[in-house]
Amino acid sequence: MKGISDRKALIVYTLIGVIFILVLGVLFVQVAKHYVINAYEEQLKYDTDFVADDLDLNTHTTLERQQQLERYSDSFPIDLVLYQRQSQEYLHTFNRNETITLNEIINRQFETEETTLLNSRLVESRNLNDELRLVVISDELPIRYLETTLWSIVVILSLLVGFFVWGFGNRLYENYVTPIRKASDTAKELADGNYKARIHDAPYGIVSELSQSINRLARNLESITSKYRNQNDRLKTVVNNMESGLLLINEKGLTRLANEPFVKNFTNQTSIVGEIYYDVIENKVLNDALQEVIFMERKKQLTVETEQGNYFEVYLAPIRNNEETWKGVVVVCHDITKIKQLENIRKDFVANVSHELRTPITSIQGFVETLLDGNQHDEEIVKKFLRIMDKETKRLNKLIQDLLDLSTIEKDDFTLTRTHFAASELMNEIHQVVEKSLQDKELSADIEVEDGLQVYADYNRIYQLVLNLYSNAIQYTPEGGQIRWKVSLQDGYVRLQISDTGIGIPKRSQGRIFERFYRVDQDRSRQTGGTGLGLSIVKHIVEAHEGMIDLESEEGQGTTITVSIPQHI
Repeated sequence: MKGISDRKALIVYTLIGVIFILVLGVLFVQVAKHYVINAYEEQLKYDTDFVADDLDLNTHTTLERQQQLERYSDSFPIDLVLYQRQSQEYLHTFNRNETITLNEIINRQFETEETTLLNSRLVESRNLNDELRLVVISDELPIRYLETTLWSIVVILSLLVGFFVWGFGNRLYENYVTPIRKASDTAKELADGNYKARIHDAPYGIVSELSQSINRLARNLESITSKYRNQNDRLKTVVNNMESGLLLINEKGLTRLANEPFVKNFTNQTSIVGEIYYDVIENKVLNDALQEVIFMERKKQLTVETEQGNYFEVYLAPIRNNEETWKGVVVVCHDITKIKQLENIRKDFVANVSHELRTPITSIQGFVETLLDGNQHDEEIVKKFLRIMDKETKRLNKLIQDLLDLSTIEKDDFTLTRTHFAASELMNEIHQVVEKSLQDKELSADIEVEDGLQVYADYNRIYQLVLNLYSNAIQYTPEGGQIRWKVSLQDGYVRLQISDTGIGIPKRSQGRIFERFYRVDQDRSRQTGGTGLGLSIVKHIVEAHEGMIDLESEEGQGTTITVSIPQHI
């Protein structure tokens, strides 16, 4: 169906050629017929004039007249009828097979001397006198034969012309029209971006050169596009994998390039390319800086804080071409959130350490000055002061030891000494250490350890971890409370879970509970002698073992802390 549809024009042209030949054939047949009839008509008139002049009308017998008529019929290719008007008798030279033609002639009673055509025979009549009329009829004209012959020639000629037009047109179509159409279709595909399109059956001649040129163009476009795509992909990969945000704005204020970190931190839209920068950038400080750089055409550096609480060091610089024409602005945003957080942690750490050290030192200094003031003091007061000074020195020593432990764990070269040990032995040893504290607060402790559980970890650090968690639970659980340990092996992890019925941790504080010196209740912590570093040490020990720590707590209901240590054997 597609081939027929593509050759509609060729079919139409072939039909037009055949119809044209047929029309010419009709005209030629009519002209030939006209010339044949005219030729026979002239001959018939000549024969009629001759017979009319030569016929002897003086003979009175019918036989003699009949003999004359037959003599003329034998001498000329004609038949004759001699008609007598008064008696309506007639003589003729027709044989018996031609009585129909004879009857038609007699019935028509020709009175005109014009030649007429009757059943492919010409009829000519003459009035010999008032009584006699001579009718001369030619032999049958070869009109049917002529028409058959001419029409056969016309049909054959039309078929030949049709075959010729179809064959020549089809060859022309195959060699020129089809290749040109394929070339056109290929060019359209190339224009639409399909650079793999090719012309595979190029013929010879100029069309072949056209096809080869288009194929060469397609290969060049494919090569150029492939190189461009590779370069573009590499550029996108580099730009999108940059940790720093990148934005490129042209001289019209339209964004031409923006990587994922920039889009993620400075706009809610998924794509901002092609948009005006102040319509898509939601940070007012950055927008103001961009306007300043665009209008002043000079570099600028500033620190920008986003709504998410992230900090970015932003560098803005105008772009100029080789002719020093301004072409836009490039913006590079470095994420300094962690640096800011580390600065804040450092400030908090220094402030907390200073505060924690100052409190016992101030206390000790005050009591020492009191004892050294030269006055005589009661022995009980001196002992009380000395007990307080001893307590503060121990607290100071514990704080310094915790700081040293935390510093050791946080070192880059810190390594663990892993060994296999029984979990039950570890828990029993630590329980003996804290047993007096449990008795003093009348706390009940339940330790459930899976039978035969072996732990592969750094014994001393796990000991420190469990002791800190145990001590923390004792400190923040009111008298008469309960502490429960559950140690088991699950999915390749040793899980150390401690639950207490203590004061719990508010939701707002649970995210910061593992920070250094963070306390939910500052006064209570100092009264219990805590340093605020225990849970921070626990967290670092867990991270050193590549483990996980989870916290579940509800204020006034108690706290559950689960430590998971992977068993890499």
